[in-house]
Amino acid sequence: MKISIQSLRNGLNIFEFDASVSDLDLQHESVGVDEVKVSSKVDKSDHNIVVTSDVKARLNLACDRCLERFSACFEDEYTLVYTTDKSTFEDDEMVRHLTAGAQQIDLAEGLRESLLLSLPISCKCSPECKGICDHCGANLNIELCGCHEESYDSRWEGLRGLSHKDTDAS
Repeated sequence: MKISIQSLRNGLNIFEFDASVSDLDLQHESVGVDEVKVSSKVDKSDHNIVVTSDVKARLNLACDRCLERFSACFEDEYTLVYTTDKSTFEDDEMVRHLTAGAQQIDLAEGLRESLLLSLPISCKCSPECKGICDHCGANLNIELCGCHEESYDSRWEGLRGLSHKDTDAS
């Protein structure tokens, strides 16, 4: 996913990539990447290269409720500015500074950041996911568990007795 700066002509250039998992360095146990397609519009001027990328990916995620793996489609658009002008864009997160003799720009880092920042905080395989039983660990989407429905913490047993005494006195 590297673009040679010398081969770019001033104005709009268009590139299409199929990114690999090794390019993105996304080896994480809860996120798997099946395929990533990137379409980038690269607009070159004298001091700046503005890259706007459309990303489409198929991700394998782990459901936070039932822990089952599921696939989800992901789409995002992001823009990065590569510049040799150090005086502008000093604190902007979307700006990458280039040295005067830079030969190429690597789009993989921006793509990786976009994917990671766009992941949902909570991943669910479906809105109706029932999760797992907190006692026996059964996946409630697949089977009913044999746990007693009225579960309680035995440390509260003393208060339970107080509740029954108050109702008996009335």
